[in-house]
Amino acid sequence: MARTKEACMLILDVGKDTVVKSGKNDLTFFERAKGCVTKIVQRKIFSKPHDEVGLVLMGTDDTSNQLNVECGGYEHIAEAFELGPSNWKMLRILESRIQPSKVNANWFDALLVATNFLKVGAQAKKFATLKIILISKLSGVVELEAGELDSFVDKLTNMPCELNIINDNVEHQTGSDEQEEDGVGFDALGIFSQRGNRSKEQRKNEKLLADIVFKSNGALCNIDSAELLLVHFERKVTRSMPWNCMLTIGSKLQISTSTYVLISAEKGLSSFKTECVDPNAVVKLKTDHFKNDKLYEPDYENLIKGYMYGSTVVPYDSQMDFDYKSGEQCLSCLGFTAAGNILEEYLCGTGTHVVVAKKDCAASEAKLTALIKAMLELDVVMIATKVYRRDTKPKIQALLPTFRRRFPCLTMLELVFQEEVALLKFPPLLSNRHKPTDAQYEAVDKLIDAMDLMDGLDDETGSKEAFALHKTLNPIHQHMYRTVAHRAIHPKAPLPAMDEELRQLVDVPPKIRERSKEALEDVKNLFPLKELKVNARLKWLQKTAKISVQSDGDAAGSSSQPNDGSAEEELDDHRTVVEVGTVTPAEDFALLLKRGEKFATVCTQIQNVISDLVFKSMTTQYEKVAMAIMIFREEAKLLGPYRFNEWIGEFKKSLLSRNKQEFWERVVVQERFGLIGAAESEMSTITANEVEEFYDVGVTSKVGAAEDNADYVDADDLFANM
Repeated sequence: MARTKEACMLILDVGKDTVVKSGKNDLTFFERAKGCVTKIVQRKIFSKPHDEVGLVLMGTDDTSNQLNVECGGYEHIAEAFELGPSNWKMLRILESRIQPSKVNANWFDALLVATNFLKVGAQAKKFATLKIILISKLSGVVELEAGELDSFVDKLTNMPCELNIINDNVEHQTGSDEQEEDGVGFDALGIFSQRGNRSKEQRKNEKLLADIVFKSNGALCNIDSAELLLVHFERKVTRSMPWNCMLTIGSKLQISTSTYVLISAEKGLSSFKTECVDPNAVVKLKTDHFKNDKLYEPDYENLIKGYMYGSTVVPYDSQMDFDYKSGEQCLSCLGFTAAGNILEEYLCGTGTHVVVAKKDCAASEAKLTALIKAMLELDVVMIATKVYRRDTKPKIQALLPTFRRRFPCLTMLELVFQEEVALLKFPPLLSNRHKPTDAQYEAVDKLIDAMDLMDGLDDETGSKEAFALHKTLNPIHQHMYRTVAHRAIHPKAPLPAMDEELRQLVDVPPKIRERSKEALEDVKNLFPLKELKVNARLKWLQKTAKISVQSDGDAAGSSSQPNDGSAEEELDDHRTVVEVGTVTPAEDFALLLKRGEKFATVCTQIQNVISDLVFKSMTTQYEKVAMAIMIFREEAKLLGPYRFNEWIGEFKKSLLSRNKQEFWERVVVQERFGLIGAAESEMSTITANEVEEFYDVGVTSKVGAAEDNADYVDADDLFANM
């Protein structure tokens, strides 16, 4: 294991002088300092669980430290937690038991105690870095003997140990871009402010600490900046493991490469471990089998695995070898193509990889560098086949040449196969009827300029980019971290709502909201919106009538009114319909009737399709089924309601017997798709009372066990029509 662990000793000032207001939120310095310690420990738990943390309290009523036992004189300082992995127990104690005291302590003595405590705790352990963080108001008199300060600095340097000071009287100068990109936690350019009312002791303490920080290459941080830096959780740092493979180009050229993950989907917290309250309890997994929503016991001896294709079961036996054998691990070049041929919609996968020359392989580095330079000059990308390990599924990759921080590399992105491309047909956006005016174009241009994110944030250093790629965190993960931390510390308290700073991660920045008001008002005035309330039943009837008119007009070779061609294209798409399908059942039903198909034949088809969509689909498509029932019912009013009334009665029995009450209430009852009465059709003999009684579930008795073995309806056309 690489030596990446950090040992951090925290010093929290709990003296009486910390109970003073600090900042803009009317919080005391003690409350803010305690919050910083809590957030530091929480970040260690989530992001760096292998780091170790210790805690020293200064200003306590009691004295409990090793230096005081050995030498004496280190009073009101307590070693609260020895160096160890951060845990929730520490946070619970910190939250409930640590309170401000009525005495102060010497901050220099606290530094000496913490240094000794850290040195003893780190013995026989391997740490990459040692760190001490002092969070104090820096009050109280500190008298140092000659050479004592230099001796302490030498001790820090020899360990070596980094010293960080958090105080509310620190000013920060503008750091370099490099520091901002690297996410430095404590700005070394921080200095103690000379403004404000401070006691003589505080000025003297600040001067001494500034001298220590300067000589030990430490850092000063304002508590406001510390709170901003600690408010968000970082993801767990892991070492990137390379995928080593030979890049093959043709039959003679081979380059040893290493592939690293550049961008991947953040999974957040890993799965939780479950524990039983009773340690002696035996937990067993129980599996129940259901058939038609009824519990039954299968014959395990005669069971085999299978796949569902629609409603057809395809059996699978382990003796059948269906797996595709892709061969050995490889990254093989298929050829090169112009960079403009790789469109964004052709990219897929869950992340981005970077391909570099294998470490300590000078020949491969020279070959890859020459290849990348040539690809950049010719403006081409490489298309390659990737097999991650032996006999795994091959994937097509696009390798784009680039230089990252002056190092040549190939950015690898996964490409789709032909079967994965969905050909979608959309009407044209710009038509003669809806062509924007010059004023509308200008208004949209102004809106885009007003909502430019490149200068969407203002701070002390000027304007900055809003939602910068490397600085925008996932609010879902951040809220999850905070929720878990809150539940761990307060097991019985209700979960907190999302904090305001997390809402800002997905909200429009105030600066952009303010400057875009005028542009938004112009767009609102130039693009008036009118709400159209169209009855769904009337809309579909009008659409059916429109198709009928166009069909008749096409047969006569004339058209009563011009159109833009979209309706005619829609009609052409449906001319190949030979029966009612599951994709557009309502339109299929209407078109087949207009072409002269027998009403009885088409009725049977749409009845079967409705049953398939309701009982055989994985998810019920309410709108599609409702439109199919509606068009069937409307045509039955004109051509004969008997078939519909007979079918809807049987359909009701099937719905109730198969626990489809929600569909019954949501579609049939709510939309009034029940029996066709004499008031709606002269050919019907159903009275108004019978129509109303039909919607009552209690009128029809539920079908018994015989209904479970009802006629099987093949639903394979659910896939065939897609």
